[in-house]
Amino acid sequence: MNTKNQNESDDRYEELFLQFAQRMERWIAWALAGCAIALVASQLLLLNPRIRYVLVKVEQLEGLPYSMSRLQTAEGK
Repeated sequence: MNTKNQNESDDRYEELFLQFAQRMERWIAWALAGCAIALVASQLLLLNPRIRYVLVKVEQLEGLPYSMSRLQTAEGK
């Protein structure tokens, strides 16, 4: 009698665990998809020079690109 109750309890626990695991797998899959979308979106935003200048501190510290520097010295002559 005791083993029957134990088996039923084990079966119920396994069923609850599988339901929980399925919900967590679904949540993790959605989270990974969201992270992938955010990564692609952020990389696409960095392709725009104006947005990159605002978001990336190093861009602000680098000065003029070489091509613009040559244009300014040519105009200054």
